Order: sequence, then structure tokens, then C-alpha cells
Amino acid sequence: MGKKVVVLTGSPHQNGTSEKLADAFIKGAEAKHTIYRFDAGKRADDLHYLKVSPEETTIHEDDVVSQEVLPQLVKADVVVFCTSLYYYGINAQLKAVIDRFYEFNHELKENKTVYVLITGNSDGDRNSQAYQPLTSYFDQLCRYMRWDKKGEVLAADASDKAKLTQHIKEATQLGQTI
Repeated sequence: MGKKVVVLTGSPHQNGTSEKLADAFIKGAEAKHTIYRFDAGKRADDLHYLKVSPEETTIHEDDVVSQEVLPQLVKADVVVFCTSLYYYGINAQLKAVIDRFYEFNHELKENKTVYVLITGNSDGDRNSQAYQPLTSYFDQLCRYMRWDKKGEVLAADASDKAKLTQHIKEATQLGQTI
């Protein structure tokens, strides 16, 4: 089969706009590639941050990120990030997963292709005041990890059903380009 694709989403909203973009991307890619999807927003209770012991403030090694997500990321050829715009940035659940990359920095650096799917309800492009901090975050993450960012869908007008339909098509087409 083709490439190993990891799709990371952050929104907890059922059938929300970012979930629709992630579904569309997967639809475009799944015929030729192996897909692993982790919906951080729906599994927030599975993310552990600190040990229970007051003497230790370290990350659990038995949570879903350590046991499931990070090993999938290490094997992945392609990483897809999907988030809604939250106060000019990424949502907390997805950020919690990304922050855990640190454990595997050496294994994760290089040799990955990245796609970014962003939704929001503020008009603008990737350089607008609303979206520029978020798009820059992903640009910097890719630069730091030495990953090749290949594409992006910015559904800044996701509350407009006609425009969202167009962005869903874009996400499907982007998935087909892998």
C-alpha cells in the first residue's frame, strides 16, 4: 500500500467544520494510503500530563499519546493537522499532543510531509490578523522539525455553507495529491 498518513484533529465538536475537513482529506487519501486518525478533542480525558506523585512532574508513559499516537507518528510519511481557530491559535487539545512530540524529537525530525487544515468564522486569508499567528505556528513547527509542508486548506469562512462545501472539496483534492 502507499504511504502511512497520520491525521491529528483537535476539536471536540461532533460533525463540526474541522471534522468535516478531516473526513474529506481522509476520503481523498484512503484509497491509496494507510490512515491513522487521532481526535484529541474527543479523547481529552485520555491525555495525561503529570504524574500523581508530588515529587515528580513528568509525563505519563502509559497514556494514549505515548502508547498509540507517537509510535504512529514515528512511522508516518505524512502528518495532517486539523484545527479550528481558537483565539488566534491552535486549540488546546491538539496543542497538548504536539507538545508531546518533544519526547520523540529525534525520531520525528525530517522525512515527513505535512498538510494543514484550518477552519474559522473570521474572514481573511493566511496573512490576515486573525489567521496569521496560526498559519505562522504551523510554518515554524515544520521548519523546526524539518518537515515539508505541501498544502493547506484555510476555511476562514466556514460558517458559509456554500464556501464550506468548496473547502471540503479542496480538502478531498488535497488528500488525493499524496
